[in-house]
Amino acid sequence: MKKFLIFCFFTLFISGCSLNVSDLNEGSQIVISEPALINEIAKSVEPAIVGINGIKNDTSSVGSGVCVTKNGYVLTNSHVVNDCDQIILYLSDKTTTMAEIVYEDTMLDFAILQSHKSLPYLALGDSDEIEVGQDVLAVGTPLSLTLIHTFTKGIVSATNRTLKVNSSSGEGYMQNLIQHDASLNPGNSGGPLINSKGEVIGINTLKISSGEGIGFAIPTKSFQSLLNSFVSEINYSIPYLGVYGLDNEIANFNGKSILTEGFYIIDIASNSPLKQIGIDKNSVITKINNKKISNTLDLRDELYKFKSNDIISIEFYKDGKFYNAKTKLV
Repeated sequence: MKKFLIFCFFTLFISGCSLNVSDLNEGSQIVISEPALINEIAKSVEPAIVGINGIKNDTSSVGSGVCVTKNGYVLTNSHVVNDCDQIILYLSDKTTTMAEIVYEDTMLDFAILQSHKSLPYLALGDSDEIEVGQDVLAVGTPLSLTLIHTFTKGIVSATNRTLKVNSSSGEGYMQNLIQHDASLNPGNSGGPLINSKGEVIGINTLKISSGEGIGFAIPTKSFQSLLNSFVSEINYSIPYLGVYGLDNEIANFNGKSILTEGFYIIDIASNSPLKQIGIDKNSVITKINNKKISNTLDLRDELYKFKSNDIISIEFYKDGKFYNAKTKLV
């Protein structure tokens, strides 16, 4: 039976509406003392979680998001807000505020918004510490904004999952996803996956519609260093490598496996700075600044610690040999 992927957002027809906006001056981190009951965790984290209405022309996408910094940065999915003319956040105190996109990756299906108002925020948990079988909460806005802050409970079913998807950037792979069985429905997109500490360990993005309880979340390691760079530097300039690649596991499926670890380059742009040092298709990146690169997660985590015009050293494998070289990010 063919499996279909459902991105968890909901599109509806918009008519006239009025919004009641009031001041919300919260900028503190929500901290939960362990051990805590599920209902205590849910009550505590709710103020940091938002419903999202992304308006484009006469249609609107309904999704979810979570604030994770005192600066009002809200994480969500790209497909919830992509190309929207207006983005409205629905808050736990029944008020609303506006937001803008400050970063978007359509292939990863990830976006960072900045809220016009300061919000309470949750800490990011370490997705490397996730264990299969641990309890998780998924929070979102299923089907309609009237169902904002819906909580569902489940367990982590697996880690490091890879799915082949189609996005506005073309066909590709979403790699290193967290698989879980907490219930997801259209509108849950962009909502957080939360652990027993009340930390965000992932951003819910899609489910397999032909099965039951097969949902996926983007792990925090995919975007944590990127978010830190945005927070620490007002005019952060995102570094560019100009490569598309796969983990060893997927490379093996495609008959391209050479090493047991590393980032396998499948395609490289003509303006990639890596071309200047001899990296091309079928090369494998194994280290950046002496930091081991085992997979796509490692590459993202290390790359986004730098910015455009930084010089980095790269170890790569090509034609049976390892090479070390330096290149300037663009």
